Amino acid sequence: MKRRKKVIEKPRKTFLIVAASEAESLYFSQMRKDCRYTNMTVLWAEEIETLEDLIKFAAKERTKGKFDRTWAVFSFEQMGVDEADVKEMQVLANKRKIQLAWTNPDLPLWYLMHLQVPTQVISEGKAIENTLRGVFKEFDSSAEYLLDEGSSLHLKLFPAKAQAVMNSGSYNNLALAKGATLVPMNFTKLTTEIADYCGVADMSHNQKMIGLKNN
Repeated sequence: MKRRKKVIEKPRKTFLIVAASEAESLYFSQMRKDCRYTNMTVLWAEEIETLEDLIKFAAKERTKGKFDRTWAVFSFEQMGVDEADVKEMQVLANKRKIQLAWTNPDLPLWYLMHLQVPTQVISEGKAIENTLRGVFKEFDSSAEYLLDEGSSLHLKLFPAKAQAVMNSGSYNNLALAKGATLVPMNFTKLTTEIADYCGVADMSHNQKMIGLKNN
């Protein structure tokens, strides 16, 4: 009688996202839940005040949790930074082995990328919020929205993820052509690494739940 060979799978590498705002932490927590990314951890750096604080906090959590990859996520508007500030802090981030992912002006820019490419550079988050409200009637950029009416926002946006990546590239090119020295939307590398580290999203549970709601 032949013995079955044991299938030994290497444990997945661990992936940490440290968010500067509660809204960012909630969005990526939705992603973690919807896609069943069991090796992803999402933390909200609630007490931080500066980008430097965020990087140092993320580095501390990376070491404490022995994470294989750590990203710090923030928005220019929420952190009160400009391109020069981010470039300066990139040196510290590299030293502490922290990857930076940002949106300029704020996180809803990433939501918008799932729907369209702006024809001009947007400097204020309110303009994005007004546009998104045309699609999601109760939309606002707050954490409260993601806890209530927007609790399924990631799930609604997920089918257009590939389009969001393409739209981000087009929008970044527009911004650079208009004089930007940093791309306003750099979530593309982050989303790529999430797939590399966490694997293919398992959306089967969500599809079943949607089916139940429609019945």
